Amino acid sequence: MDAKKTETISLKLFSDISLLPLATSFVENGSKVFGLSSKDSLSLALATEEIFAYLCRVTQVPFNLEILAQKGGYYVKVDFLLPIEDFNMRIFNIASSISLEDEQGLEELGLFIASRKVDRFQLSELSPGGIILSLIKEKSYPETDNLRIPEPEEAESYSIKRPSPEELKLFVVITDSNYPKLLIPKSFRYPGKVVDMFLSGHYDAALAYGETGSIVGGIVWQWSGPKTVEFFGPYVFSKSFSKDISRDLLDSCISSIAKSPVVALINRLPTDELPKEQFELLGALDIVKDDNSIVSLPTYFRQMQEDTGSYVWIDPAIEKFLRSEYGRLVLPREIRIVRDLGEEKERYSVLSTDFDRSLNMVILRPIRSGKDSMDNIRNHINLFQRESIRSVFFEMDLAHPWQVSFTEGLLKSNFSPKLILPYAGDSDILVFQWGNRGS
Repeated sequence: MDAKKTETISLKLFSDISLLPLATSFVENGSKVFGLSSKDSLSLALATEEIFAYLCRVTQVPFNLEILAQKGGYYVKVDFLLPIEDFNMRIFNIASSISLEDEQGLEELGLFIASRKVDRFQLSELSPGGIILSLIKEKSYPETDNLRIPEPEEAESYSIKRPSPEELKLFVVITDSNYPKLLIPKSFRYPGKVVDMFLSGHYDAALAYGETGSIVGGIVWQWSGPKTVEFFGPYVFSKSFSKDISRDLLDSCISSIAKSPVVALINRLPTDELPKEQFELLGALDIVKDDNSIVSLPTYFRQMQEDTGSYVWIDPAIEKFLRSEYGRLVLPREIRIVRDLGEEKERYSVLSTDFDRSLNMVILRPIRSGKDSMDNIRNHINLFQRESIRSVFFEMDLAHPWQVSFTEGLLKSNFSPKLILPYAGDSDILVFQWGNRGS
């Protein structure tokens, strides 16, 4: 499997406001050591300040907690290990708003500020009881604009090997100038970020070199779950051996993961050079361009070894679709139905948003379910419409029944299930697409 390189430091303290300077200085200084700029480290420290202060205000009796700061190569993650069962994260929704006219709005102002100071956040369970709130801040990188881009060269022969960081950086620049943004991962707009992801084990890569050492193609891949690898490419710049280079790049990727527990190999950004005859079609998503025309983007899948099966949780409203897809793809799954039988739910749901504004696209992912899930989904859609975001997707991990509880709200908000990504999360990921694509 992947070997992501991480470094972690920790601080144990209790929720007393007098310890606030200790918590913020720990995060700020640790983030600088881990590679964030002074500006980005300060943003992460300010988010820590607001969350720590909020915890001190809303708890009558101080409790012990731990703060972890982790270096992730291209980001720093700060985890709050909290021995509490609930944490009102309503304001972390990008579509949320606050009123400064009432006490609750003033109470949530700090959390509102904190959520806007970081790039991503996560919420998970802490055993034996409690929650982990994670704040993620990525390093700032320059884009490829104004960089000198070498002209691709034709090759009379070629070889495949793992690149050096500088070679990978050059490959990203060439790819970004020769392929449409629709077929390139968002990270490729920042060559330095791709190098950091490569050096920290989040990405792996193989490049094709001509006889003079020129870069004539490449492929990049990453683990998307415990059993799934996603790859980007092949990207080929030499027409002389286009099919051969594509095949050999793909073989290099497959060889590197062959002895791992990988079950599924997927490609969501297929280039013309992809040998599609080696793959099955999972489905397609529609991307709406600036002129309102629609491009259908297929997703391909290759089974790498026997799938011994697993279970998934589903809503009965989409059972027919899922059984049909699992049958077509010959994926053995035990279907478990999620039904609301009147049990108590959290009051507020939380969604994370992953924007690609150059494509007017966003992916929603559930962080916490709640009674307001349908209203929350619709609030996000209304926000995206105001901002002219035309392509909206929702990714649901079928390992978690609480995520499946969003299904009713999605269907009533004009989303529909489009395709399954086998083992792309803790289990399969089901991708929904919002239906009003041209509006």
